[in-house]
Amino acid sequence: MIRLRTLVAALAVGGLALGVLPSAAVAGSPDAKVDQQIRPCFGLLLEPNLSSGCRVRHDRKPRFKPRYGTGYGYGRGGRYRTWVDCDRSYPGEVGDVLERLGDGDTLTLRSRGGGACVDSLNITRSVTIVVDGYVPARGRPILVAPVDQPCIRIAPGVAYVVIEGVGIEALRAGSASCITGRATELALKNVVVRYDGDGSALDLGDSRLEASSVTFIGRTRQAVVKATGTVMADNVEVAATAIGAAFEAGDDSRIRDMRIVRLGDWTGSSRSRNSAGFVLAGMNRSQLVQIDGLYVDGFSRGIYVGGGDETTLLRPVVRDSDWAVVVENADVRVLDGKLEAADVGVYAGSGTVYAADNAIAGVMRAGLFADNGAQVRARDNRVYARPGGCEALITGYFDGKLTCRPWFEGPELFRTPRDRARQDFDGYWPAAVVTAGVAAPALAGGPPDPSLDLLDASAAAGGPVGPGSPQPYVPVKPQQGGTSR
Repeated sequence: MIRLRTLVAALAVGGLALGVLPSAAVAGSPDAKVDQQIRPCFGLLLEPNLSSGCRVRHDRKPRFKPRYGTGYGYGRGGRYRTWVDCDRSYPGEVGDVLERLGDGDTLTLRSRGGGACVDSLNITRSVTIVVDGYVPARGRPILVAPVDQPCIRIAPGVAYVVIEGVGIEALRAGSASCITGRATELALKNVVVRYDGDGSALDLGDSRLEASSVTFIGRTRQAVVKATGTVMADNVEVAATAIGAAFEAGDDSRIRDMRIVRLGDWTGSSRSRNSAGFVLAGMNRSQLVQIDGLYVDGFSRGIYVGGGDETTLLRPVVRDSDWAVVVENADVRVLDGKLEAADVGVYAGSGTVYAADNAIAGVMRAGLFADNGAQVRARDNRVYARPGGCEALITGYFDGKLTCRPWFEGPELFRTPRDRARQDFDGYWPAAVVTAGVAAPALAGGPPDPSLDLLDASAAAGGPVGPGSPQPYVPVKPQQGGTSR
């Protein structure tokens, strides 16, 4: 009995001793080693790595530090490019890169070998698009729109978009306009846009447009350039087949040195007879628009102004038109202009026209004509009639004395090129924009040029030159309160 108690006590002492033994001694048992590894390691079914115990290794993503000047940087989700090589790009690559840019970033298009990026861009955040190693040239765009797709679509509410030095082309646009946007700000500089479709090369609504040294070439029955809102333009050229530029100023606007010429694609059709060069309409009574050095060549209606508080045409030049300036429901000042028209120089259907120091040549009906109660206040305007004498001129309802001189006494300034000499859409490329002072120097007195033939002068003024020649366009009698256009 004593031995049994002694054995039990010895076993109890041994158990206590075993509980306080060092962990190194216990680790000698294989079962204990496995138990120690497994017990605290939850989730080993997802990442079984018993060789390292509970320390599961996770590969770290290397942090990328942008190298300035390489075109790489941080974007959403990691590294992105800020440039596209259009010599090697795949269709849609520009849009893919653009989607990864941050707000306010700059996208660079490269083309040293003459390649073009084919894409329709959807801009949803502020961005600047520039070029590297590229200068716009005929037949060498850097951005080409796919068939029936716009070139650039700016989402409403984008703070600003800047496009500089880009040559854009949409030759099978269908009903899609090339550059479109609403409620945004768009700045164009040294940009050339060629468009062939049923829309417009630029269609901007309720926005601010700033254009400098920009050319639009369009073969469309719509206005090549359409914009509503604020317009700030300097040194802009528009080549159009039917309507050049149509603006609706939603705020004070300034346009300087804009040149609008008609292309010869549809010459002789009803489209050319109903053509208009520059249209300013739809304004309310609080906008002031100043237009300095506007040059319009080859349109039936050269300049049309409808509505608005006050519009000033300073040194306008209109050549080869039926009606040079048409005014409706507006107060317009026409100062120091050179106007060539086969029918009427300045026509006021309603509103008030202030005309001073203008030279009006080639007219058949009147130099200045007021209708439907409109008012014309004129001073020191010179009118050069078509061959046939100044007695053919009438003054409408305008009480004022006009100084009239026969056309053959006029200078060679107003001998415009004939329609058959006009360039078409495929061959046109912008030259340096000619300002009003260069395109039409002031009329000078003195004897007529002996080389100026009477038939040539009549043709230059829009008159018949022989049997079967097309006669000048005579508009229908306007309805009360307006005029046909």
